[in-house]
Amino acid sequence: MGHMRRVDSAADCLIADGERNAGRVKFGVLAMMLAVLSLVSGCGVLGKPSANIVDATLTDLSLEGVTVSLKVDVRNPYPIAVPLTDVEYALSSKRESIVTGVVKNAGSIPARGSKTLDVPLRVKFADVLSAVEGLRLGAVVPYAVNMKFELDVPGGEKVSIPVTKEGEMPIPNVPDVRVNEVRWDEISVLSAKGLIRLDVTNTNEFEVGVAKMAYSMSVGGTKVVSGRVSDAASLSAGETETIEIPVKISPASLGLAVMNMLKSNKASYEIVGDLGLETRFGNFEMPTKRFASK
Repeated sequence: MGHMRRVDSAADCLIADGERNAGRVKFGVLAMMLAVLSLVSGCGVLGKPSANIVDATLTDLSLEGVTVSLKVDVRNPYPIAVPLTDVEYALSSKRESIVTGVVKNAGSIPARGSKTLDVPLRVKFADVLSAVEGLRLGAVVPYAVNMKFELDVPGGEKVSIPVTKEGEMPIPNVPDVRVNEVRWDEISVLSAKGLIRLDVTNTNEFEVGVAKMAYSMSVGGTKVVSGRVSDAASLSAGETETIEIPVKISPASLGLAVMNMLKSNKASYEIVGDLGLETRFGNFEMPTKRFASK
């Protein structure tokens, strides 16, 4: 009988061990379920995915348009990579829509890491002028970018992250260039020295620097001189400055007719040129145009 009691005691121990193991399994399953729920919800210690516009600059400025170049940092707290399915964007000015679009399948955000996305938005100034009432060339206008990032997070859930950015951009206008004076101080068979004085007016609401000026002058239909000047002027909004360009030519090489026209002071002439302009929004080139003719 005593031997039988020992067997019963061993059986009791086995049953007790089984119950303890079952409890451990249940606890482990419960802990795993809680971890999965935390992962799927995107909350708890893992946090949520986030997006932040870390840089916004204006590039490719021209008389036709400008590119608003955005750098967006998207962060993923999950231990697995997360697909970035859609990137929606909309740029507006004074609440008027200018540019909208969607980028599909923009890649994935690495596990417990981040990815910087380059999002260039090309803005045509003709669209801004037609959308926003009362704007004119030379103005500085505000803009607002609204973006939304759609991510497929673990558990089949979609997370939408909105971000916004505000700034300003120019609608550049061509400076007004007029010939103030063309004179010839010395004229001989060997050389003719003169001076071209150009009045340049900044027609923009922001400061403009004339970083370079290329010019060409024709007398009586014959090109007599061309050249380039650098750092010619720095003009505040609406300011006019006179740029003086000394010129020297060889009348003998151009022919007797040109020399006689220069001597008579009744020569017909035409001056054309182009400008390279500097602004706080970026630099751009002005196409060749006629400055003056007589």
